[in-house]
Amino acid sequence: MCSQSNISYVSTLISKSPISDVQRNLWTNTLKKLNMSVFDSKVLSDRAEDYYFSLDGNYSIDDLKKSVNSICREYNIDICLQPNDKYRREKKLVVFDMDSTLIQQEVIDMIAAYADVEDKVSTITSLAMNGKIDFNESLRRRVALLDGIPSTVFESLKKDIALTPGAKELCKALKKTGSILAVCSGGFIPLASWIKGILGLDYAFANQMEFTEDGLFLSGRVQGEIVNAEKKAQLLRHMAENGNIDLKATMAVGDGANDLVMMSAAGYGVAFNAKPIVQEQAPARLNSESLQDILYILGYSLEEQNDLLL
Repeated sequence: MCSQSNISYVSTLISKSPISDVQRNLWTNTLKKLNMSVFDSKVLSDRAEDYYFSLDGNYSIDDLKKSVNSICREYNIDICLQPNDKYRREKKLVVFDMDSTLIQQEVIDMIAAYADVEDKVSTITSLAMNGKIDFNESLRRRVALLDGIPSTVFESLKKDIALTPGAKELCKALKKTGSILAVCSGGFIPLASWIKGILGLDYAFANQMEFTEDGLFLSGRVQGEIVNAEKKAQLLRHMAENGNIDLKATMAVGDGANDLVMMSAAGYGVAFNAKPIVQEQAPARLNSESLQDILYILGYSLEEQNDLLL
């Protein structure tokens, strides 16, 4: 087995504005201080650059990631680390979260506003975030507050849902490279299926709300197995197995703590505009105005991205 010091790595710097000399020099100096040998670099655009390096035997990629987290927080830049191997571009399966990832909204909050129960839903969400109740119980309690809401609510909400900038471009580019795309959401299947159609995804998985017998109203109950953190990871593994895809050739993208298990199961994971604790724990972070910037992480220059989007 190869030691970590024999493995080539790549670090991708991504900024919201052109990368400054301060940001660039800070990173290259950090690598030098840790005795990392930088043997090549590549400009992907004025906002993104690759630095290829090998690890010193005394340091691990986890040691380097600690420095990354500190630099990202202080200097308003994202630095994504990964092995420099064929799997960087070879993403045969990409699984996305939906709320605050593919779309800009949180659907449960939109339904709560529609039903005028925002405060009650917020209280339950707070309990879950503080570890007082788990995701499954949180979802059941929040859905229970929606008992009697017209089943047309999902159709009504569509006009208020906005795709995250770059979502269409990213999905189009990934499909051109042959990726299978899926959305695995802790939200609800009517909207996940709708997003699947808009973005040309291959699969959509989400929670199913139960309706009254006449189909006119929500019953306030969840039907079937809840799509929680563990279920998302299970679905990713299942899709990979069914497609005979090596898990190293998979990627998960999300913003919440319930996406971390899925990211760990995948070959690579990206926390997109995520909560701080998620950014600290995820394999990579991306704080960007556009999901298309994920293509930089996969090694595509802006010119290559434009070619994929023709």
